[in-house]
Order: sequence, then C-alpha cells, then structure tokens
Amino acid sequence: MPKDAAHDREDECLKLVCAALSNPSRSLAIEDRPDRAGQVRDLTVDALIRVIEDGYDAAWAADVCLASRSFDPKLPAAMNQLREILLPPLSDLAARAGHHVSLSCRAYVRLPGVSRNEWRRMLNGYVRNVYDRAVMALVRPDKEWYDHEVGIYWHPDSSDFDVEPVRLQFYDPFRMEGFRFSRAVPLKLTKQLKRAHDAGYPTLLILDQKPPSYVTWLSNTCPDPHELGEAMAFLVGRHRASLSACVLVDHDDSVHEIYRHVRKTINVLAH
Repeated sequence: MPKDAAHDREDECLKLVCAALSNPSRSLAIEDRPDRAGQVRDLTVDALIRVIEDGYDAAWAADVCLASRSFDPKLPAAMNQLREILLPPLSDLAARAGHHVSLSCRAYVRLPGVSRNEWRRMLNGYVRNVYDRAVMALVRPDKEWYDHEVGIYWHPDSSDFDVEPVRLQFYDPFRMEGFRFSRAVPLKLTKQLKRAHDAGYPTLLILDQKPPSYVTWLSNTCPDPHELGEAMAFLVGRHRASLSACVLVDHDDSVHEIYRHVRKTINVLAH
C-alpha cells in the first residue's frame, strides 16, 4: 500500500476507534501523533489517545497494524487471469442450462521455480476441475457443490443477479494456508508498544483487518473478533508482552474490543 494511502487508512482507523468506543460515560480523543512529529522522540507510536471515564483521565499509546499477512502483489493479476479463463466456458454452460451460477474459488500465484509452461498446464488442469464440478453441481438435485477448493450453486432464475449469468468470487487468500498475523504485529508488541509501556503509558494495539481495495474476497472467511482475541492473547503470552488492550477494526469498519478493554486498569499488564 502506498505511504499516503497507508497514512490515510491509519488516520481512519484511529478515528473509527475513538468514535466507536466513546459514549456518554467514556470519551476517547486523539491527542498527539508522535510518529509524525518530525523530530527524534523516544515515543514512536502512531498516536496518543486521551481516555476519560468516571474520573479516570490518561493518555494511551496506540499503534495501528494490519492484522494479516500482506497480499502477494501478483494476486490481483492471478484473479483476473482466472476470471478471463473461467468466465467464457461457464457463461456458455449457464446459457445452455438456462440457469445462473454463483461460483467461489481460489486464485493461485505461480510459485518460484515453476516454469511458465508448467504453470500453464497446472492452471488449465485447475480450471478443468472447476468446470467439471460446475457440471456435476448442475446435475445434482440440490444443484450445489462445496469442497475446500470451490463453492458452486446454480439458480433457476436471475433474481439474485444483475445481468451476467455467472457470479465469480474468490476466497480469502489468507485462508489457503490458515490465518497468520502479519510479521509487524509481534514487532509492535515488543518494540513500539513496549517502549511506551516502559515510559508509563497504557498501551493499545489497533488491528486493521480491511483488505486492500483492489482485492475482492468473501468477508465471511475472515477470522471473527473472538478468534482474533484468542489469537492475540496467545501472542501476548508467547512474547511475554505488555499490552493493556487490543481493538479490531474489522473488514466492514466495525470496531471490537477483542483483548481487554480501553479503561482504567489495575495491574493487568502481562509480563
């Protein structure tokens, strides 16, 4: 993500968190942006957030971080390539069947060491398998087919479709190998936020789970807030980190307190 876009998203996440966690009895407001001060400072977090609640008044050191691994930059091209190969035969099949089809599958990026010719053969084989499953789904009574690679459902009418006979979506690529936090997450815990903790600040990690705008994925395959909260608790324990709270900005920009809460705490920091 370009630097300006990353800064814009960081700003957006901070504002979303402050707005979502503020209520008549608790207020959160951005007080300072240490990492953009343009001078050498011991504190290098993304923001200081003033938290006021029932007589409690403190500045929290907050850092924003993408929750998941970065997308492979070749992934959008792989999705487009698969779309170009799959749509013509699927559209023809849908036209002959008089149905519309909703299909979800995975796009893959050519691995290092795999020649273009070999990759083309592998991709053609994958496309053939997807097409064959679409045919098998069409002749089944429920007109459905679901496995770990594809999800297919044939509709007898176009009520759920705009114009095109084929709706093609891609599964979240993170789920191909299971969810993993981005490498930046433990670094935030053990560096920027640790320094802030050592300086006496309560610490807040804001996880951003919104994917880049150029990638379409099925949002219901994202880890849910509860799962991420459990993963964060494990990560904090594994790194013996000092973290007061963790908040998730989900793929739909909803905000969830997933690890402890942004409020007055008494000796709750993990060591």
